[in-house]
Amino acid sequence: MVSEGRKLTSGGIKELDSSSFKEFIRSNKLAVIDFWAEWCAPCFILSPVLEELSEEYKEIAFGKLNVDENKDIASEYGIMSLPTVLFFKDGEVVDEVVGAVPRPIVEVRLKALLE
Repeated sequence: MVSEGRKLTSGGIKELDSSSFKEFIRSNKLAVIDFWAEWCAPCFILSPVLEELSEEYKEIAFGKLNVDENKDIASEYGIMSLPTVLFFKDGEVVDEVVGAVPRPIVEVRLKALLE
């Protein structure tokens, strides 16, 4: 049985929660986290883009965190707008994207994360 915090969405993106978030960013050298909510229409525009990229950039761990269900983590990282995507390297935030941006905007940041 897979716990909620370890469940994979399509595209290889792990659904995270307050209990799995810290371990996820600690155990993955490179991680991208999508902060989203069910009521957020732009979140559903960005989600397929991230799913595609997660298939192409296997060396980066992708996760998503529902901010309504995990307000503590959203607050800790100062998430004020959705969607917000944070890019982590060695457990530290190194970049972010806010809003439903086009694929090339996210991809440029992924390539920079790999450098």
